[in-house]
Formats: sequence, structure tokens, C-alpha cells
Amino acid sequence: MKGEFIVLRRVRGGDVDLVATLYGIYGKLTLFLKEGYLNENPLFGVFEPFNVVDIDFYQSGNIIIPNDVRKVRRFSYKAKDYEQFIYMSKISEAVLKFVHSYDEKIYKLLFNELEKKVKNLNTSLLRFYINLIEILGYTPKFLYEGKIGQKVKINLENGEIGSGNYEIKGSYIKLLRKIKNTKDYERIRITKGSFKEIEKFLRDFLNYHTK
Repeated sequence: MKGEFIVLRRVRGGDVDLVATLYGIYGKLTLFLKEGYLNENPLFGVFEPFNVVDIDFYQSGNIIIPNDVRKVRRFSYKAKDYEQFIYMSKISEAVLKFVHSYDEKIYKLLFNELEKKVKNLNTSLLRFYINLIEILGYTPKFLYEGKIGQKVKINLENGEIGSGNYEIKGSYIKLLRKIKNTKDYERIRITKGSFKEIEKFLRDFLNYHTK
């Protein structure tokens, strides 16, 4: 079998074996590479998080084992920058947690976000969550309609403002709408405290629909 995948996560299996979670045309798969943490292994360094790998592999139960690597794009090098690393880690973790099957649009979104240089960590992350929610088809009506007061109540099931019991500041919804509708959204500045609250809301929304 052959396919292109993005490496979402890598852990040790035992002392020197490598276990990675990949996302690609076959969905999320677990890869096992015997002695993958040894420097002398010819595939050492290939299955780093964020790399895009085109591999020839075979399947053994629920595990895939690589025969050969046909091509690798080493996006892991970009993670040497601290903010870039945080961004790449968070979007990979979001796909791990909230995406359960392959979707070409999600793959392209993840690929493009890993490839780009992040200028504003907070607004870029919020824009990513918005894009992910919309691609997954969980209509976020709070982004498009509903009167915004000082505080709003949101129905997590359909995203409507005014009919639910999830309470959030109206200013946060205004910020999300601005990020959604502004082409140069990375110019928008958000305080650390506001970002944490808005991120929690978007993740709670995603978790409600994907748990």
C-alpha cells in the first residue's frame, strides 16, 4: 500500500522503537518502526511530528509498518521557532482529538497551516478552530446571526445565540466574527486572558459535537 500522511504525534515504544500517529487518505493510522529511535536506523528522523511523508507500507492488524519512504517534507524544521512549535503542536492535537475520519479539506487545511509562517499565534489558532468547525459541518450560527449583548448564551447543539445555556462574553463573539471576516486577521490583537476564554469556548463546541 502507498499513501501520503502527516505525522501528528510520535512516542517511544519500549526503549528504542517508534510509534507514530499519522493522518492521511486512510484516516488516522498508527505506525510502528522497530528501533526507530536509533541513529543508525535509515528512517531515523523521518517520522518527526509535522513531517509530511509519502510511504510504501504494509498493515499488520491495526498497525502499519513502513517498507520505504518515497518522499518527505520536513516541516518539523519549522518548529525550531517557539511560537511556530506551539501553533503546529496545537493544530495537530486538535486533529488528533476532534477528527475521526479522513476528509480531504481537513488534510489540506492542516497541510497549509503547517506550511505557513505564523505571525500571530492567538488569532491564527482561533481562525484554525473556526475553519475546522466549518469543514466538519457543525454550523456555528454565532458567527453569522444573533444579537450580541454584554453576555450571550449559546446553544452548543446548533450554535444559536440566545437559546442555550453556554454563557460567554459578547465581546468574544464579536472578536470571532472579526477574525472570521477579516482577510488580514493576523493583525488583530487579543489579550492572553481573552484568548484562553475564546479558545476554551471553541474547543468546548468541538468537543460537544465530536465526543
